[in-house]
Amino acid sequence: MKKGGQVVVEMLLILPVFLTIIFTIMEIGYVSFQLILLNHATYEVARIGGMTTTSPPGHGCGKLNEFMKQIILSAKVDCKMDPTLMDPQSGQQNYDLVITGSNNIKLIFPISNVILAKPKGTGMRLIEAVVRMPIESPLTK
Repeated sequence: MKKGGQVVVEMLLILPVFLTIIFTIMEIGYVSFQLILLNHATYEVARIGGMTTTSPPGHGCGKLNEFMKQIILSAKVDCKMDPTLMDPQSGQQNYDLVITGSNNIKLIFPISNVILAKPKGTGMRLIEAVVRMPIESPLTK
């Protein structure tokens, strides 16, 4: 009696699970790569903002969005200024520029879309990176 059909049946049972695992690992690698890119771009935007921001707290970050668009077209930034320590010599308040970069990336594989999509069912994943950079401001006194 031949048992050739048994191998085919076992393969058909295991193959979808195996491919789901492989494609999910590849998708996680892709998302990780995009997160590394976003983190680096957010750091560069925060560095530029920390050197050029001289406006009072609460001012918008339109220029920083333009810088981000030059690095990653679909990404956007949100910024805020957090007060830190007072400079004891000048009595001047110091600030940190907190930049949050976000990007909506399209997932590649249909099976892993179900697992990794955020929000569910969209086929997209929202990733964010937060960078804190001290603002280099001259002494006023």
